[in-house]
Amino acid sequence: MDICFSTSVGGESWDLKSCARWAQENDFDAVRLHVDGIAGFARGEVLEPLADEGIYLAALTAHNNLLSDDESEREAASSRLIAAIETASGLDVPVVITHAGSPVGYQFYGMYSQPPGNPGDRSVELVARFKEMFEPVVRLAEKAQVKIALDGAVRMGNIACNPEMWERVLEAVPSDHLGLSCDPSHWVWMGMVPAEDVIRAFPGKWFYADIKDCEVSPRMLFRQGVIGNWWWQYRVPGRGQLNWGTVIGALVESGYDYVLCVENEDRGAPGLEGFAIGCRHLRPLLTRQD
Repeated sequence: MDICFSTSVGGESWDLKSCARWAQENDFDAVRLHVDGIAGFARGEVLEPLADEGIYLAALTAHNNLLSDDESEREAASSRLIAAIETASGLDVPVVITHAGSPVGYQFYGMYSQPPGNPGDRSVELVARFKEMFEPVVRLAEKAQVKIALDGAVRMGNIACNPEMWERVLEAVPSDHLGLSCDPSHWVWMGMVPAEDVIRAFPGKWFYADIKDCEVSPRMLFRQGVIGNWWWQYRVPGRGQLNWGTVIGALVESGYDYVLCVENEDRGAPGLEGFAIGCRHLRPLLTRQD
């Protein structure tokens, strides 16, 4: 496996050459870029500055909400996702990261502590909408030979955030080009542990690995309960509670052999230094094939 990190370029962010140079200097193998940052770039304008530093483009980020209650919004989101897949294909990038989407945040099951089918439960409706919206997108991805990896974060409004919903959306649109992005940081605070068991439950469906850690404070959880804030927070790898040796082992056993992509939402290690900390923690756990 290689190590990459998720970043943006263009606009107020850094340029591709500076990004690639920093990546090389800090022992990264690849980068993941937001598709909007390279919009309008020719193939060589994207790939050559990276290749000059021995860095490759591992994936494109293209989060678009195809499940909006507003039909015009979800159609526009579908068009943007299709454009991202076409961009990835033109750059020989094998994976596009998006999310299933949701018009109702993380309460698509309805009110808490209510049985399935309660008046607020929209999960069946939204899985049907997922099938309607993603079926044509996935078929295009198949033709383009690009895989779609669904981000598992819940708080950005996303129905595909747990094993039950992963099963339901993957069954709705069966395809070798629709799968999941593994980010166990979310599972820690959601109580979906051990992470290794979650990974092993979906062999062959991990198309990408977002590498982020999480810390839970039992004291703050006791004081605030699950409705509070600050009882959990994201960390870069090595500064949280996950055992990355066993997580990586579970990924390998599940058939995953692509990049580990460091994400940094760590308040205690912000910016580029946080990414570098994550890379330094992961590197000794991997075998390099030269």
